[in-house]
Amino acid sequence: MINTVQGKISDKDLGITYIHEHLYVYPDALPEHRDYTLDDIDKNISEVISFKNAGGGTLVDLTPINYGRSPMLLRKIAQSAGINIICVTGFHKEEFQPKWLESMTNQRIYDLLIDEIKNGIGDEHILPGAMKLGTSFNKITDSEKRIINIEGSVQHDARIPIITHCDGGTMGLEQLQGLRQVGADLTHVCLSHVDLSEDVNYIEKICDTGASVSFDHVGRHLEDHDALRVSMIAQLVFDGYVDHICLAGDMGRKKYLISYGGRPGLRYILTDLRTALLDKISELDYEKMVTDNPARILMR
Repeated sequence: MINTVQGKISDKDLGITYIHEHLYVYPDALPEHRDYTLDDIDKNISEVISFKNAGGGTLVDLTPINYGRSPMLLRKIAQSAGINIICVTGFHKEEFQPKWLESMTNQRIYDLLIDEIKNGIGDEHILPGAMKLGTSFNKITDSEKRIINIEGSVQHDARIPIITHCDGGTMGLEQLQGLRQVGADLTHVCLSHVDLSEDVNYIEKICDTGASVSFDHVGRHLEDHDALRVSMIAQLVFDGYVDHICLAGDMGRKKYLISYGGRPGLRYILTDLRTALLDKISELDYEKMVTDNPARILMR
């Protein structure tokens, strides 16, 4: 079974799933984060409905603790749009970690995460379906290393999937090394943003560990229909790695969402990108990336 903001469902009920999105976000009031602020519920619902109308079933909202997470509003979006939404526990890279982490022992942080996983988030006790961690660009800070160790232990004990933030696509292998050292199950770990590396060999090394990857920076090169990402995916499929690839958009900015006046919108992966991919790979391979692989990673 898999936790959604409206309750537990079977993995067979997920349908087409994007494993890394942001559906409601209010990080802070800083001007540089205005484009990342998605707080108009009506627009958010409209965007999610466009995903559903294109055939979508489930969205994993990767907004973690201290970054404007709101499971109650995610539940409202899910109810209004008629789809599954999964929320997360866990922390982002150090830049967005709460200051109070510095004064907490490892055990207290571990207990906090376990409490959310077992008892739910907030007064409504909404259960997270995954856990997030993040690292900085080309480095893992001491604070990030600490969270990797703690969350790896939590994953080992609670059997909750981990979906990570690899800043600029970097530090993926280092994240996995840290998680493996504390006993995490890498078959239920998915590394986000690694397509930004534009390095198929690097991505294949990640997949060789048993972990999966999210191609989630599609829709940024519309002028050539994401030709590079399509080529990379086709190469990975040809090399035998299709079972380790998930597709998502990480479209947590106004400029990417049609409802906010941006593009390409949440439906893009199921429309234009699908068309481009099916020129290179089979329908079965595409279905694995949007349905089978996310379900396997998220299943506890």
